[in-house]
Amino acid sequence: MPNASHADIASPSDTSCDIATSDRHLLRRLNIFGLDHLDAVILAALTDERPLLLIGAHGTAKSELLNRLAAALHLEHRHFNASLISFDDLLGYPVPNEARDALSWLRTPGDLWGAESVFLDEISRCRPETQNKLFAVIHERRVQGLPLEKLRYRWAAMNPAVADDGGADDQADAYVGASPLDPALADRFPWVLTVPRLLDLSAGDRSLVIAHGGQAPLDDTGVAELVADARRHLATASAGARAWAGAWVEGLLVPLHEMQLDISGRRAVALASSALAVQAAFAALGKSESLSQAAYVALRWGLPQRALGRTIDEAALKAAHRAAVADADTSDSSVWRAIRAEVDPVQRVVMAAAAGVGEEDRGPFSQLVLDALAAQTPAGRHVLALVMTGAAVGVPTIRVKVVTGLVPAALVAVMPKVKVPATLNEPLILPVMVPVRLAKPMPRRPSVTMIS
Repeated sequence: MPNASHADIASPSDTSCDIATSDRHLLRRLNIFGLDHLDAVILAALTDERPLLLIGAHGTAKSELLNRLAAALHLEHRHFNASLISFDDLLGYPVPNEARDALSWLRTPGDLWGAESVFLDEISRCRPETQNKLFAVIHERRVQGLPLEKLRYRWAAMNPAVADDGGADDQADAYVGASPLDPALADRFPWVLTVPRLLDLSAGDRSLVIAHGGQAPLDDTGVAELVADARRHLATASAGARAWAGAWVEGLLVPLHEMQLDISGRRAVALASSALAVQAAFAALGKSESLSQAAYVALRWGLPQRALGRTIDEAALKAAHRAAVADADTSDSSVWRAIRAEVDPVQRVVMAAAAGVGEEDRGPFSQLVLDALAAQTPAGRHVLALVMTGAAVGVPTIRVKVVTGLVPAALVAVMPKVKVPATLNEPLILPVMVPVRLAKPMPRRPSVTMIS
């Protein structure tokens, strides 16, 4: 696959917009300060109209941000406190029709039927029965099976939740009544953003918040023009860019799995679309970030685990992104791309060894070995290291007991028969490498037999 990660969404020929490039911020236009790093993500969410979830402590302007966006776009807007509403608040009240053979809805000024945007505040405090009914509203723009034909934007906000396995420090900072979202509901939000606290902002931005943040802008903000510009850029996304985004997401699956951040098929599709939307937003904001840079922003703010109270290791996430970019920039027929797509870290070592390790592959191969060792139990690491060392130096007789059901069937054919010593009494997944030649063969060692 050609490398499409650097200049992939062409500038549209029609860029008629009166916004000066130097003024291409989104949230500052709304007197929302300190969130410049979220400009492109929020603009992308406005551009593709997919559900957006904000997570942050009280007083971090989550509600103000979303309500000001609705006002700037001149939307017919609804703002509900999800912890207090009943479903009748969304629909109106059911009454018999004139023929008394069906129900109709007695409309209220705040129902959803004519809304263009809906903001569900405190969604993590919502009663489970109401939360379940919100699935279709958020994901399908339907209620009771009926389409909400005018509804475009579905937004929500919540305080940070603590996962069930959170430590004592996490529990001490927890909000009473704020629970992690149901994983299925969290997966309905392609955009999941964390809003920083006031002390997390720079001194300059804190001053701007204090001086101007309490006043919504009175003049036209030009937000609608920014959204239209981003849509024009997104419409020009090339087939190569779309293919690259798909390959990038495919390359993320195994690294995210190893981080215990597994994603659904729905999330995989969403991330590919998000990468393109973020790059289009960057272009509309007058910035030249590549598709790979936009993809990382989409990944960082596109994982549902944040809504489950999980803390995401940013360094590990960047490493996963780099590996996925390397895969996306690699030919479809590359053996290393196939190896990295394998979920089992031990099987990856076997595949690489079987394919042959050249001088240029020693670094990636060493990383595969380290990953395989890290995946074992402490006792397993010792035995696996012995097996690998024996294969590398040509020891003829090392045998490993095959534990039925724990070792992939594909490995059995290349596994010598080895006995596990009685002292290692825990089940082990003990793979065996096919012989790997070193650049300079080591001296031959005596045969090793492990005796039970």
